[in-house]
Amino acid sequence: MITPPRGSYLIGYADRYLGASRVHDDLTATALALDDGSTRLTIVALDMLCLHEDVVARIRERCTGEVLIACSHTHAGPIAFADRHSSRRRRRLIDGIVRKVVDAVAEAGRSLAPADLRFAVSEAHIAVNRREHQPDGTIEIGVNPDGVVDPELGVFQLLDPGGEVRATLVNYACHGTTLSPKNRQISAEWPGVMRRTVQAATGAACLFLQGATANLNPKHDWGGQELAAMERLGRQVGRAVLERCERGLAPIAATPLASARQEIALPVVERSGESYRETAARILRVPSFVIDPFLRYAYPWRPRLRPGPDGRPEFPMEVQVFRIGDLALVAFAAETFTEIGQAIKRGSPAPHTLFAGYSNGCIGYLPTAEAHAEGGYEVEQAPLAYRISGTFDPGCAAVVTERSIQMVASLF
Repeated sequence: MITPPRGSYLIGYADRYLGASRVHDDLTATALALDDGSTRLTIVALDMLCLHEDVVARIRERCTGEVLIACSHTHAGPIAFADRHSSRRRRRLIDGIVRKVVDAVAEAGRSLAPADLRFAVSEAHIAVNRREHQPDGTIEIGVNPDGVVDPELGVFQLLDPGGEVRATLVNYACHGTTLSPKNRQISAEWPGVMRRTVQAATGAACLFLQGATANLNPKHDWGGQELAAMERLGRQVGRAVLERCERGLAPIAATPLASARQEIALPVVERSGESYRETAARILRVPSFVIDPFLRYAYPWRPRLRPGPDGRPEFPMEVQVFRIGDLALVAFAAETFTEIGQAIKRGSPAPHTLFAGYSNGCIGYLPTAEAHAEGGYEVEQAPLAYRISGTFDPGCAAVVTERSIQMVASLF
């Protein structure tokens, strides 16, 4: 369990100012270790919005083998970063998460046993594209029924030699935002409900990998029966997983195991003559000197901006690829637009490919070039939380898509 105490600040919405009032359901860290005798890969699924790269580094340096840390992106979980400027309470929280994740990875390594692998793709339909086109040509977060959605539901199981399920891994793309900014209850959100549904039926651990869901939200309007909607949507995905399992998953090769990891530099196009403080102050209609204190409270995050070879600032983003026999798992440290995840799955040379966002850190939103041309929150406003005085270059999506497919090819 990685459930924070009552009173902890819940991250994910800018207009939330009070701490958690109670725990609705616990947050967990679940680790799955795979070892073929020469390579060990461990997947960790966390009920959190995202982790800062510094926290990921602290965990990895204490673990054996390659570790992939994927967050579910619940907006009802705690802050995932602390430094020397943070309160003692926040530092203790992060220290505890690091310790518990390291312990989970170690326990998964001690629990290794022979297993067969099964895989299949099904569908779920709880997500809707959220980039709503306004009459004046702008984009607002809302509902775009004609927008792109990725319905693919990847289901991956490990079975012991007797056919009993040892673990289920589920991959799907839909924001953890059934609960609105007014919610003050700690929750793993709809992925937690899905996971409990699957675990109750299989008697084995279930891990959730959030997909490319930057522009996808749950099909539910805030303001009424949010907890009931969270339960309903989570059970809907859980039932889709179990129905796919009942129809049968196909055997896939379990070996070889391999991994690759790269940091890809994303160039930033700066706003002419305006800092992130000035832009945020203009949007929020407040003095610029209040921006940094507000961000330290609402989204404490150490920016990783660095000068690029051409003098422009750039942001390093990690791409990690696991090969598990016939299966490729591609993980981005970003809130990735769903079109990018779909392009990677289509272009992958592996027999089967899953995509996980919010993994091993987060550089913020990674939009498509088309979304850059349209603008909107993900393109223009969200980078301010990462202290970026501009936007990512519109060509970044094409670069990381091509590079990640090349990384998969290098393992297959």
